[in-house]
Parts: sequence; structure tokens; C-alpha cells
Amino acid sequence: MTTIKILLITAAMLSLSACRDANKMANLESGGGGKELDMIMADQSPSEKKSESGKPSDKLIERKLIKNGEISFETKSITDTKAFLQKTIAGYKGYISNERIESYKTNPTEVLTIRVPGSDFDAFISKIEQQVGEFDSKKIDIDDVTAEFVDIEARLKNKKQLEEKYQELLKKAGNMEDILKIEAEISSIREDIESTEGRLHYLSSQVGYSTLMVTYYEEKPASGFKFGEKISDAFSNGGTGLLWFMIVMVQLWPLWVIGFAIWYLIRKIISRKKRKTLVEKADL
Repeated sequence: MTTIKILLITAAMLSLSACRDANKMANLESGGGGKELDMIMADQSPSEKKSESGKPSDKLIERKLIKNGEISFETKSITDTKAFLQKTIAGYKGYISNERIESYKTNPTEVLTIRVPGSDFDAFISKIEQQVGEFDSKKIDIDDVTAEFVDIEARLKNKKQLEEKYQELLKKAGNMEDILKIEAEISSIREDIESTEGRLHYLSSQVGYSTLMVTYYEEKPASGFKFGEKISDAFSNGGTGLLWFMIVMVQLWPLWVIGFAIWYLIRKIISRKKRKTLVEKADL
């Protein structure tokens, strides 16, 4: 019974701690006031609020921002633009995570998905704009996940503290029933810790590196009228059209069967009427 009581007291204490951290997160979400700040004050415990000299601590929590953007522009040379982007990406210690090439006769297009350090995201876009001039389109999305970061870190800390308490209780357990119960709790807490650490790692990755999709294309002037090429295209398109016509006709085979059946019935009726007319004339 003593072990069970200790477990209940420990869980209750850590639950209260989690509620306090959740309130901190809510305050962070509602306290922004619309100001574009790069840093926000952290809510600290009484022992941390003052430094050794007795003055308030200046400890800050850095905002965690996930930035995603899309830009598109026309270029005079696909090759030169690609070389410029590769050089610029390397300069900002970024990398290309995805590349797509669309080869069209009139406007060849390339689409690059680029990841660069979040702190260099704005500078990277400005560098491209200085080189290419005006963008056809530009879209930037910023997601502030500071509150979620604080919440996850607080919950992770509480879960690890709870795991440590159970580990201590496991050492003091006096019978097999208590040992099995405590080990089951430790296993469940460990799963929660790994899941929470995975989410924290994902957010850290998204914050650390921002994503920019760059689309650039080259407008090629239309060539003059070429009679031979047009004739060749006409024959090719005509052959393709004939093949599609034949395919459609085959697909309509039920209508052909029904039409043939109707034609056959009409012919039989007409034939019977003709024979009947001939017989009547012969009798006369």
C-alpha cells in the first residue's frame, strides 16, 4: 500500500507541474499583442528570476518560426540561373531537397525546392531578387511555434522526472506485483518520451531550415512558319485522329449490335408485307 500511495503522490505533483507549464504556454500565445518581437521573456521559477546580485534575470526565449515560401520569375538563361542558384545556396549552407525539370518547346521550366538556414531565409530571397530583378509571384508563410516548443519541452521534462521517480520506486519495490506494475508504467512513460522527443526534433528541423520553392522559366521566341514541319504535324495528327476514331467506334459496339438487330427486324417486317401483297395479287 505504501508503494501505491507514493506513486499517486508523485503523479499528482507532476500533474500540477504540467498544468503550470500549460498556463505558461497560454500566456505566451495571448501575450504577443501583435508586436513583431524577435524575443520574448521566459516565465521562470522564483529561484531563477534573480541573479546572484539580486537583479532580475534577462534570460529570454527565442521565437521559434517556421518559414515557407514560393517565388517564380522569368529568366533569359535557364543554365545561368541554375548555376547562380547553386552557388548562392552553397554560400548560405543550404541544399536542394527536390528538383523538377519541365521541357517545353516554348518555355522550358525548372522547379527547385531549396532549404536554407532559417536565420538566412530573408537574406537568401533578397539575394535572388537582386540578381533576377522582379518576381512574377512571391508568397511567404510564417508559423510561430514558440508556444508549442515551450509546451513540448515542459512536458518532456515532466515525463523524464516521472520516469526517474518510477525508477527509484522500482529499486524499492518489495514484491513481484509492484515490480510488474512499475515496469509497465515505466514502459508507457518511455513511449511518451520518445514520441515527444520525435515531435521536438521535427519542429527543430523545420525551424532550423526554412523551405523555399523556386520556379524559373525561359520564354523562347516562336519560330517562323515552316510549311514542311506543319505538313508533317498534320499527317501525324491525322493518323492519331483516325486511330482515336477507330477506338471510339469499337467502344460503341453495343450500339452497333442494337442497330443491326433493329435493321434486321425492320427488314423482316417489310419482307413479310411484300410476300403477303404478292399472294393477294396472285389470288385475284
